[in-house]
Amino acid sequence: MNIFSFTAEFDSEASCRNHFKEERDKIGVICKRCLCKEHFWIKSQWSHECKQYSSRTSLRSGTIMQSSNLPFLI
Repeated sequence: MNIFSFTAEFDSEASCRNHFKEERDKIGVICKRCLCKEHFWIKSQWSHECKQYSSRTSLRSGTIMQSSNLPFLI
């Protein structure tokens, strides 16, 4: 998939973020602190929170956009 077909697939920032969340859920989230695989989803923060240590993992974490402030849908 190239950048043009990617941006054409989503009509809003929210739909793009939901796509990233669905893909992350398929892969699974592992806490970097305790390696726990059980998390809560915090929609207001767009991040997963570890059930054991309350550390958060954002949708950007571990991706090319990790340190970026750009929107998901450019």
